Amino acid sequence: MKARPLRLAVLFFLAAILGGCASSLKPAYYSDLRDKIDSGDYKSAAEFVEKSKKRYGKKNILLFYLDSGFANHLAGNYGKSIENFENAKSKFEEYYQKSVSAGAASMFFNDSTMPYYGENFEEAHIRVFESLNYILSGDGAEAAVEARQSDRVFVKFAAQSGNKNFYKDDGFIRYFMGLVYENSGELNDAHISYYLALKAYKDGISEIAPPKDLINDAYSTALLLGMSERAAEIKAEFPFARAGGIPSSSGELVIICYNGFMPKKVSNVLEFALFNIWPYVNQVEVDNEKEAEEFNRARSAAVSFFADDYVKVAFPKYEKIPNDIAYFSVETNGKTGNSYMAQDLARIAQKCLDDNISKIRAKALARAAVKYVIGKTVSKAVADNTNNSGWGLLTQAAFNVYNSLSETADTRGWNVLPENILMARLYLPEGENEIVLNFLDRTGNKIKSEKVTVSIEKGKKNFMFARGVL
Repeated sequence: MKARPLRLAVLFFLAAILGGCASSLKPAYYSDLRDKIDSGDYKSAAEFVEKSKKRYGKKNILLFYLDSGFANHLAGNYGKSIENFENAKSKFEEYYQKSVSAGAASMFFNDSTMPYYGENFEEAHIRVFESLNYILSGDGAEAAVEARQSDRVFVKFAAQSGNKNFYKDDGFIRYFMGLVYENSGELNDAHISYYLALKAYKDGISEIAPPKDLINDAYSTALLLGMSERAAEIKAEFPFARAGGIPSSSGELVIICYNGFMPKKVSNVLEFALFNIWPYVNQVEVDNEKEAEEFNRARSAAVSFFADDYVKVAFPKYEKIPNDIAYFSVETNGKTGNSYMAQDLARIAQKCLDDNISKIRAKALARAAVKYVIGKTVSKAVADNTNNSGWGLLTQAAFNVYNSLSETADTRGWNVLPENILMARLYLPEGENEIVLNFLDRTGNKIKSEKVTVSIEKGKKNFMFARGVL
């Protein structure tokens, strides 16, 4: 009967290893995907994601829908992009209820072994890309439906945690949806969206001032709707606000530029080990790409196997992906205009992580404590029941190795989102127009240029998107 505790310990250890296996969706995968998008070969990027669906697995199926939706959006496969974004919406709704009870299971297992439930700001931005899909497919009415869905999503966010949710509104999305409403002739909804955008920019976490174009839109629509008090309120807060409209025989071009890439999440790892009372402490920020991930896993496993005591905790942090493009200019008909930043996704993501990091650290520390106590308890039981300290030491070493291999930060996220979104708006004559987009760094040096031919419909807002990549 003495061997039974040993068999139980081995079975428990194997179950723990299997339960702690992380996703096969390695960070190097996103490095390859970003390279394809950077090269401008969006068709290959979309095909790459579609062919990699099995690599995502069931736990990362939401990420597959998000990545595929955005890659197909860039490739101009608007129908396929819409299909994937609709699937992503369904997953967000499915996970909304499940996420409340999911935390307990991850107390022992690594967070990355749990399904990826997504971030609020990720769910909200689906509507922007899907609206553009409909607009560029010639279906402005469906784009307005997406705008209404955005309203409902923000109501849901505000209702979470007693109206104290960190990300619960978004100035850029409100602004963009106002443009969508106005283009569909829904002036009242457009004004409400513009007005809410002013407040969301002011109170939001992106720390971007309301764009002048938005201020003029809110002021102009208030006047057109006969809302004199609202117009006076806007004018009092923004004295430079002015009324405007699309000139006759012209249309407005709205350029949305996806600039750079969202910073990537990496593991910030802290290890503590004892060797015959001599301590070993190591803290390393793991890039988790190419050979670095496997090297650090092997090093941790080696250290943990020979340690008398071993504890490892890992937390996520963001690491900026280099991008020199700060803004772009538009040249057309002898005139030049500059873009402005309308959205700072990198800042939003960082602030959301900062807001959540205390809970993440608490769970990681609690998980490490549970693993440590179980390892000590089981190894002692094995030693006592077999009358063999060697079996106890071997069991402890096995648990140490499991701790080192299973404890990694959850670095998942919608990694192909842009770092920020730049906008420019200008009036152009009806028909075909050639424009030049110049992408510049912070000192005004030109990094690259791109000629684009756009077709302008009179009296309408005409949308296009571009990519700010090297």
